[in-house]
Amino acid sequence: MDYLFHVLVFVCIFAILAASYNLLIGFSGLFSMAHAAFYGIGAYVYALASTGHNLIFPAPLPFPAALVLAVTVAAASGVIIALPALRVNSDYLVVLSFGFQTVVVGIFLNWIELTGGEGGVTGVPRPGLAGLRPDTPGTFLLYALAWTALAYTAVWRATGTPFGRMLRAIRDDQIAAKSMGKNVVRVKILMFCAAGGLAGLAGTIFAQYVRVVDPNSFRLSVTIEILAMLILGGTANVFGSALGAVVLSVLPEALRFLHVGDSSAEQVRQIAFGAMLILILRFRPQGLLPEYWLPGFLRRRGERVVQEALNALEAAGPATGAAPGQGRSPPAGSVLMRVDNVSKRFGGIQALKDFSTTLEAGKITSLIGPNGAGKTTAFNVITGFLGADSGTVTLAGRDISRVKPHEMSGLGVARSFQNLRLFYRMSALDNVMVAVQGQEGESLWRSLLFIGATAREENETRRKALDILRQVGLHGKALQLAENLSYAEEKLLALARMLAMEADLLLLDEPGSGLDPASLDTMFGMVRRLARAGKTVCIIEHNLDVIKELSDKVVFLDEGRSLAEGPPAAILRNRELAERYFGT
Repeated sequence: MDYLFHVLVFVCIFAILAASYNLLIGFSGLFSMAHAAFYGIGAYVYALASTGHNLIFPAPLPFPAALVLAVTVAAASGVIIALPALRVNSDYLVVLSFGFQTVVVGIFLNWIELTGGEGGVTGVPRPGLAGLRPDTPGTFLLYALAWTALAYTAVWRATGTPFGRMLRAIRDDQIAAKSMGKNVVRVKILMFCAAGGLAGLAGTIFAQYVRVVDPNSFRLSVTIEILAMLILGGTANVFGSALGAVVLSVLPEALRFLHVGDSSAEQVRQIAFGAMLILILRFRPQGLLPEYWLPGFLRRRGERVVQEALNALEAAGPATGAAPGQGRSPPAGSVLMRVDNVSKRFGGIQALKDFSTTLEAGKITSLIGPNGAGKTTAFNVITGFLGADSGTVTLAGRDISRVKPHEMSGLGVARSFQNLRLFYRMSALDNVMVAVQGQEGESLWRSLLFIGATAREENETRRKALDILRQVGLHGKALQLAENLSYAEEKLLALARMLAMEADLLLLDEPGSGLDPASLDTMFGMVRRLARAGKTVCIIEHNLDVIKELSDKVVFLDEGRSLAEGPPAAILRNRELAERYFGT
């Protein structure tokens, strides 16, 4: 029985490691190869602090202090990877984290005066509070289970709230997430710290149980083992983390008793284990539990909540129309945004040259011109995704030329993208909910500590998002993944996300491209209603019939310059502009 308890203790340790690794890879899309290093840092700091009589700790620290210190140092070490990771893409992050893993293990091996080198740190005391000490495998299992339950409760709270939805959005498309006001830099740093802290917690449990901490327990192969658990169970699914840890911790032990002929148990175990992994990856690449898998009662509860919210909206009457703005718009017809002599060069290409225009409140302005004229570059400069080489952009009299992209939504500016940039692995409802501004549940600490307030806010956010989906006719597909929608529905979903931001200025990049006539009528009917509600709209569009019918003002760009602007009829009658546009 003690052997079974021993195996289950390690199931708990690896379940915490898998959940913490899932925070990085599954929920945040940050592929790090240094998870065993965080695990080892927690174990070594706890071992050194609790034993004392070394270079850093002349006397042993009590159990609670040693535990808190170990978790804190492991969490803080995540910053060492997070800060340089902000400047590299995912491929280089793998190399960077591998380097960190190698350095940490090298310190464990070579700083002999502190870590003991190959021999490690021995005599690590078992935890004890109020005279209680888990000295047997059975009692220690209860202790490990308590920490595992606490860790999984925290991960479940973090990933099942607006904070978790924001994580998935950043994972799927960082640019789109920034346009909705998500501070990607802050979230990445926070997730490395959270994952490192949880891995450090697992390290302290390991040190307390084994009572010997040595470098061989934290090599790269341990990170790969945790990754295999994650892939097997299913990424971005808390239940998958636990299932993968259980299977890959218990199964190898069970296979130790398997014999075939004269082959050793270890050889048979490795062959059977490898074959199982190959079969799972071949026939179940999404893992045993896909991302959105939930136990039946939780799935049915979620569907019921959405249906009840829809029923309440239907009973309240028709959709409420355009979302209110953020109160920054000047009176209709006055200038909301002014672009003055903006220039932008990419090497030898002059994308914008002294581009100037104004966007009036409650009006629809169209940017037209041949391909490569600088229209999308103008949008990118206006919204902070590109810095202008010269010139200024002002919004309601405020210079926003140096405002960061994630800060634009707070100023009442929303934009769409030519390639849509939906969060395709999220439902239509979640796509809209993540765009709602000012969600306090997007704070990790509030989602963990203020459960009731977060739940009430979530209910209001869901109601608002469903009402917006009703406006665009997608409420019947609220729970469908965005990747399963038709192209026309994807376009409407992109517009719904912008409505959820309650912005005063909407920048639409080719909203009508690829749509059939019926879908065009729906799309541009919405745009007209937005303008009548006081929104300021700027559109990049190539359909001249739409421009003529929809626009209050047209700005013609070519070679990065504004060649003319005025009423649609006047611009479209200009023979010289027509020759430039059509190249004839």
